[in-house]
Amino acid sequence: MSKYLFDNLKDLKTFKNDFKTVIVTDIDGTISEIAPTPEKALVTTVMRNMLVKLKEKFSMVVVISGRSALNAREMVGVDGLLYVGNHGMEFLKDGELSRHPDVKKYIPVIKKTGQKLKTGDISSMNGLIFEDKGICYSIHYRLSNPSENPRERILKTLHGYPECKKLNISEGRQLVELKPPVSCDKGTILQNIIEKYGLEKIIYLGDDITDLDAFDKLKRMQNEGKIRGVSILVLSSEIPSYIKEKSTFFVNGVDEVLKFFQWLFN
Repeated sequence: MSKYLFDNLKDLKTFKNDFKTVIVTDIDGTISEIAPTPEKALVTTVMRNMLVKLKEKFSMVVVISGRSALNAREMVGVDGLLYVGNHGMEFLKDGELSRHPDVKKYIPVIKKTGQKLKTGDISSMNGLIFEDKGICYSIHYRLSNPSENPRERILKTLHGYPECKKLNISEGRQLVELKPPVSCDKGTILQNIIEKYGLEKIIYLGDDITDLDAFDKLKRMQNEGKIRGVSILVLSSEIPSYIKEKSTFFVNGVDEVLKFFQWLFN
């Protein structure tokens, strides 16, 4: 069962005092407050400065996001981090952007389906936001009227499109997303990063259903003796309770993430 982080900081002293520790964090809902629209979300100057300090203290800071890698870099605004965007389908490191080799052929059909959604039946719903992220395509319904059942209508529409049978349809916080059918989740991303960089200690922070794969992978690899790691869930009312059971620790919001980072640095 997940424990409240600030009652158990003693368990993280081994991470705090070791340069080999790597911080892996999501953006929205973790180091940035959830905003009504994607473009209104921001990483505060205080949080940004804290990330700079952590980058200097520890061997690596990794940002994993559903946003594109370039958008994640623009939003966080810190050089020298590893930015993983579009759910692990692209990486940005030291100005070099690389994409998963299998995604290119699916981009045209995803873009075409996105345009079809914007002019189709669901376009009449108020408050929908259509976001083309280069590789993936998101339909946000946070600002929609719940009485219109936006989630159900979006999913029904997508499942009714023949072209979507070739794609992955997934969900996040108040959004539905079209993705290439590439085997990428935060668990496989985490394992790839661990193996590529020979990592030994990881603190992973996330706030969404999509982070569950990373929580599970980290626990499995720790049980196998391949890594020392802890996972931290940033709680919100939008997250199912079973997600909390899968993390090592939990905190109550972005402010407590910042408080934890300050503890790590000092």
